[in-house]
Amino acid sequence: MARIALRKLLTRFVGWFIAIVSIGLVSATSHAHHSYSMYDGSFYRVFTGVMVRVIPNAAHFEMHFVPLNEDRNALVRDEKGEPLVWVVQMESAAEAFRHGITRESFPKGAVISIGVHPRRDGRPAGDRGDSGLFQCPKDVVPAPGMHCDSVEGSQAFGDGEIPAEG
Repeated sequence: MARIALRKLLTRFVGWFIAIVSIGLVSATSHAHHSYSMYDGSFYRVFTGVMVRVIPNAAHFEMHFVPLNEDRNALVRDEKGEPLVWVVQMESAAEAFRHGITRESFPKGAVISIGVHPRRDGRPAGDRGDSGLFQCPKDVVPAPGMHCDSVEGSQAFGDGEIPAEG
């Protein structure tokens, strides 16, 4: 009788041990997806640009925009002469929604300003980090070298300010 009880206890212990180890392995794998190591968090690049597309993914809200030049009178273009689209990974769609960031609040053509931790590999993408996000009033661009936070009537989304570049 004692032998049967001991065997049941041992079987239960092994079962719990396997379950806990399995959960730990799955949890480690899911956290690896959320690594920010591809971005250089040691500095920001600050952009003012024109919205191309908003993608409210559940894991990370994305904004696609084309930067304006420093004179604020032309789009930045790549070596082929095409508009250079930057992709910014942001917080979750739920968190973005709490800050008033939706697909509808950033229509195609809206002018925005944001700081971005750029990708380490040089691709035109980055992570918002703690940067502020500002939208200029419709049909208004900031003065040369300035950003939407300097424009009267601009709208801030969430907390934060436009960071110093560098």
